[in-house]
Amino acid sequence: MNVNIYAKEARTYSTEGYCILAFEQVDNDYLKLYESRLGFRPKVKLCNRVNRLVAEFQPKSWIYQFGQPYPGSSIYLNPEQVEKIIEARGKNKTRRR
Repeated sequence: MNVNIYAKEARTYSTEGYCILAFEQVDNDYLKLYESRLGFRPKVKLCNRVNRLVAEFQPKSWIYQFGQPYPGSSIYLNPEQVEKIIEARGKNKTRRR
């Protein structure tokens, strides 16, 4: 798989996007390409602030009434997707500092 293809497809490059990608531990080559398109490497201190802010707005639970993350949303999460999200979150908690 060529990471160049994915980096070129991304149209908007932002500090927030970089910080989230770094926090999610995406492929290092992809992160370097994103950084080159962004034009600089955001400082760790800034990324820590961004990631704290993002965490504040993330839902605490992915189990929603009718499987809809937002009232009236057209997005529907089936039980298998909810289980995968819960499982992935558990893995990330053990991996992150």
